[in-house]
Amino acid sequence: MENKDSVLVVDDEMGPREALRMILKGRYEIVTADSGECAIGCMAERGFDVVIVDIKMAGMDGLQLLRKIKEVKPDIEVILMTAYASVETAKNALRYGALDYLIKPFDHKDVTDIVEKGVAKRREHLRTKDEIKRLHLATTELSREIEDAKRSIENHYASTVKALLAAIDAKDQYTRGHSERVSRFSAFLAERIGVPPDKILALEQAALIHDIGKIGVEGSILKKQGVLDPIEFDEIKKHPSIGARIITSVEFLQEMMPVILCHHERFDGTGFPERLKGTAIPLSARVVAIADAVDAMLCDRPYRSALALDHVREELSRMSGKQFDPDIVSVVLSGGLLECYSGIFDYQSIGG
Repeated sequence: MENKDSVLVVDDEMGPREALRMILKGRYEIVTADSGECAIGCMAERGFDVVIVDIKMAGMDGLQLLRKIKEVKPDIEVILMTAYASVETAKNALRYGALDYLIKPFDHKDVTDIVEKGVAKRREHLRTKDEIKRLHLATTELSREIEDAKRSIENHYASTVKALLAAIDAKDQYTRGHSERVSRFSAFLAERIGVPPDKILALEQAALIHDIGKIGVEGSILKKQGVLDPIEFDEIKKHPSIGARIITSVEFLQEMMPVILCHHERFDGTGFPERLKGTAIPLSARVVAIADAVDAMLCDRPYRSALALDHVREELSRMSGKQFDPDIVSVVLSGGLLECYSGIFDYQSIGG
């Protein structure tokens, strides 16, 4: 059997209590109480959809009871009864959260209409509460799904980067280890110059595949034991553009585009592929350009041996404002950054 909506009738006079019980008993489950204190006890034991309260009662009056009900059960609809209807009565009833009020002696239809309105409003409130709960559960589940999808993307991303690194290493042995070192130094340097933490990870990952475009360069040129001739150098200069084309169709790699495309631009505007100048070169690319050059100088290359730290400092100073951002060079040359970086790796054991 379906549960009936429940109504609590509170009046210190038996006559009105019984009259309301008789009017409503066919449609609702009716409980009566002869005082505010008794009503509070009834509500502690069970729930009600609507409470009808007489304003004039000994002890706790109707307005006091209304306030207590709204403090502990704000979603229960309360209807006040009064034998002395006035504008002030109506204002007080509404001010304290009452749904409506009945005037004694009350009309049968008024009672049923107002109680029906209260029950309907209570049902709507419960439906809304259930919907909010359902939406909360759905949102929680969606959040879990988003986190799972994010982890999946991150895993695929890591796999993609590893695959790209393997492809570069297969084409050019020099890049084996070089990309990882450039990536670490780029992150280290970016932190020192105040790049926001949420941007450093993206820069570090971009530095990891900054040379991806070398996949499109002839292996004989990459492995040449000696200085490149102008035609060969022109081919090498294509690798930033090739790298940019490789990642163009991969949406989650687009944040890496500035580093891949611009890490060979020069601060004086004579770099490649687009001859960008000064701060027109993305900051991430300016950082990676210095990290790339430092690692290259500290390693043996096919055409020369690794340079000493003093020589690296001299070269950075000489090319400050020409090849490199002078502000970043200043940071590299101060505070022992070069010594710290070179100490992380055993450069004497790194071959070309």
